[in-house]
Amino acid sequence: MKSTLELIVPFLFLIALWEVGSQLTTHMFLVLPPPSRILWQMWIKSDRFILHALATLKVMGGGFSLAFVIAFPLAWVMERSHSVRHVLQPLFVAIQCIPMFALGPIMVIWFGWTYTALIIPTALMIFFPLTVNIYQGLRSTPKALLEYFESNQATFFQSFFKLQLPWAIPHIFAGLKIAASIAGIGAVAGEWAGAQSGLGMLMLESRRAADLEMMFGAFLCLTLISLSLYGIITLIERQVIKRKFFYLVKKSLPAILCCFLLTGCQQATDKPLRLMLDWFPNPNHVPLFVSLEKGYFEEKGIKIQLHKVNDPADPIPYLTSRQTEIIISYMPSALQAIIQGANITPIGVLIPHPLNALIYVKDNGITKPSDLNGKIIGYSIDGAGTAFLDYILKVNDIKPKSMRNISFDLFSALGTKKVDAVYGAFWNIECEQLRCSGIDTDYFSLKELGFPNYAELVFVAHAGSPQATEEFKKSFQEAIQKGIDYCKQYPVQAFAIYQNANLDKGPNALQWERNAWNKTYPLFADTQIIDEFQWNHFGEWLLEVLYSPSGYSK
Repeated sequence: MKSTLELIVPFLFLIALWEVGSQLTTHMFLVLPPPSRILWQMWIKSDRFILHALATLKVMGGGFSLAFVIAFPLAWVMERSHSVRHVLQPLFVAIQCIPMFALGPIMVIWFGWTYTALIIPTALMIFFPLTVNIYQGLRSTPKALLEYFESNQATFFQSFFKLQLPWAIPHIFAGLKIAASIAGIGAVAGEWAGAQSGLGMLMLESRRAADLEMMFGAFLCLTLISLSLYGIITLIERQVIKRKFFYLVKKSLPAILCCFLLTGCQQATDKPLRLMLDWFPNPNHVPLFVSLEKGYFEEKGIKIQLHKVNDPADPIPYLTSRQTEIIISYMPSALQAIIQGANITPIGVLIPHPLNALIYVKDNGITKPSDLNGKIIGYSIDGAGTAFLDYILKVNDIKPKSMRNISFDLFSALGTKKVDAVYGAFWNIECEQLRCSGIDTDYFSLKELGFPNYAELVFVAHAGSPQATEEFKKSFQEAIQKGIDYCKQYPVQAFAIYQNANLDKGPNALQWERNAWNKTYPLFADTQIIDEFQWNHFGEWLLEVLYSPSGYSK
């Protein structure tokens, strides 16, 4: 009892310190919300957390089972053959070095949006420690006992099941406990690449929406799942070592493994068209949810399924690899892909003017672009986006103190004043997100900074696909425009449809999204006619900025 109290008291003290620190320190609140708000969010959104936790548990279980099914026979082969061991061990080390977060998108391209694409990163994450522990367990059997069994003419199976396997049990369970501890990391890696639900997706989506209570709630759920799996394996180990329930475990294990592996393998016979968003759902996407809810797509004989994505660079590769039929893309990205040889074509327009901007904190004495001289500028883009930022700095004669790649974490970067301004965010989205968190911001539009006009969000399809035909484009454009027109005529009802379709949004996210929506709905396209002059003119400018040997001129 005393030892338990000695563990609990320091833990409660740290929680209390966290609570007080988060409540009293503004900067702390922007990166680490108080535990009370996290727990409250978990309570009021308990149904959503349970839904995502079950999705993640399914991925963890499938990956765990797949890894064990492969690891056990390979460990046995390694124990039996020195030459095989010398070949496999370096291979296992190489596999362990593969970043699972980078492997995830490749799995989607290879296997599509399937359960298999999600469990493979999980299996690879836990495969190495599991295999090594099983191998060490099998080879730990004393040589004298093996010789004793051989001298008594025991068969191979008798030696294995009655001697080697029981002797290896502690090592096997050690491997299983390690696997249980890290399976969640692999599941999150798989979810970030291709899942539409799960705690990993909930964490990432909430983080990008600055809904930190939801994010930490998802993290806490993942931690509890991992601890529970670890505890279950520990309890089973104790019973097996005591030889209790060993028969039950031996008989039920194959059925459990098969259950995890076969779950989710069913394929739909009538597949809808996959429309991949450029980002997680946000006010820019409301017309899509309206068109789905109101049946505008169905009226045109089109079945659409929306896919969210955590990296804006992913949609075009998924489109060219035929893992999606339609994407929302940024016009500069689509044009750059076409210049590089991608066979894609625009089929509609969502927002016909730039949303990207250079966002800055107001209280830093910045009122005009030249005031950014000597300031720290963050950017959340790469590739062509970096070239655009260089263009902005050169054309406006801005010489920043330094430039920092903040990835997509501009919320905390600006909030904690690590940077004075950021490039790569939308003025209608991120500005409102920051303002609702108490960070007073403003922005310089791309027009002010010398950019030509372009369409920020366009619908793109593969040029050789049925979605690029004039007949489909006409039907698709009519359905989209009908949704846009509804949004402009009934903005309150349109946002309510979006809110009901995205139940994972917490109160904080909905607050700033509602403000962002009021800025966004007037921006949607009045027509789906693609401006060819704008498209060609911006393409020529893009060629000059990105590929001209002499660079761009002021």
